[in-house]
Amino acid sequence: MNTHDERVVVWKRGSIASEPDLVKMTTGFYLVDTASRPGMSGSPVVLRSWNSHVMETSNFTAMTDGPIDRVIGIYSGRKEDAPSEAQIGMVWHADYINDIIDGGKRDG
Repeated sequence: MNTHDERVVVWKRGSIASEPDLVKMTTGFYLVDTASRPGMSGSPVVLRSWNSHVMETSNFTAMTDGPIDRVIGIYSGRKEDAPSEAQIGMVWHADYINDIIDGGKRDG
C-alpha cells in the first residue's frame, strides 16, 4: 500500500494559436493548440524562448545565451466552440490571474 502522495510534473508542448499582442485588447486569453486532458485546468503555461536575450531592469542590462522561461498564463481547458477534432485550449493571460483569483471577474 502506498501511504504517501506521489506527484509528478508533466510537461506538455503546444503552439500559440492566436495573436499574443491582441489578447489584452480582445478576449483576455490566448488560444493554444495542444493535446490536453481533463484535469489540466489551472496549470501554469510557460513560454520558453530558445534564443539569446538582452535583459534590462532599472539597475542593469545583461546578455544571456540560452533558453528563458516565463509564465504567460493559466490553462483553463478546451474551447467549447472548437470543432471536436481540434485540440484548441484557452490560456488566460498572466495579467488577469489576480483578477480571476480575487473576484472571478472573467469567464470563458
